[in-house]
Amino acid sequence: MTTLYDPLDVAEYTLAELSAIVEVAETWNTYVAIHVNTDAAIQTALDAGVKSIEHGFFITEETAKRMAAEGAWWSMQPFMLDEDAPTFESDFATAKFESCVVGLNSVVAYTKKNGVKTAFGTDSLFSPETSEKQGKLLAKMQKWYTPCEALKMATHDNAQLLKLCGPRDPYVGDLGVVREGAWADLIVVDGNPLENLDLVADPEESFIVIMKGGELYKNRLVSAP
Repeated sequence: MTTLYDPLDVAEYTLAELSAIVEVAETWNTYVAIHVNTDAAIQTALDAGVKSIEHGFFITEETAKRMAAEGAWWSMQPFMLDEDAPTFESDFATAKFESCVVGLNSVVAYTKKNGVKTAFGTDSLFSPETSEKQGKLLAKMQKWYTPCEALKMATHDNAQLLKLCGPRDPYVGDLGVVREGAWADLIVVDGNPLENLDLVADPEESFIVIMKGGELYKNRLVSAP
């Protein structure tokens, strides 16, 4: 999205190339997710059988309707032109980022109106600084979604997208639900994030229990002896 050598109007992959990628993925009984922005490129990806559209900052309503009809996912990132916007080394990259995120309000409206399956993404891979802001990014979702919608998206809905990988699934048991036998990732919040989603923006203070894979990494419920 912000590199120097791929203008935003360039589709980059042809239908034949994407179809080959999807075909190979299907031989492994899994699916393809693609980082893509332009509406034309998204349409080509859907033609090829791609299941998850990452970013998709230029999704039109026509494409949103098609994604909903075909069960394709949109993995969105709540990027804004605010104090948490990433900084770039060139004006060119900065301009590309700004031209992408300026239309996010419209894309959210199209996908919500048409019932597109939507996942919460952060795009924070390889960035420790951004990873520390994941809770804050989730709290920003209040601009478009209710706290319940945002929390469900980041937990249950994201899990459903991951489960599309079928036998390549690294998780034993159900994911994104609280029930016996499910994958034991749990967070206990001091407060009610369904009423105040801003609680997730301050995990150090608000998260009193953190469990990952059944192992406790933080537990303030039990007092020290």
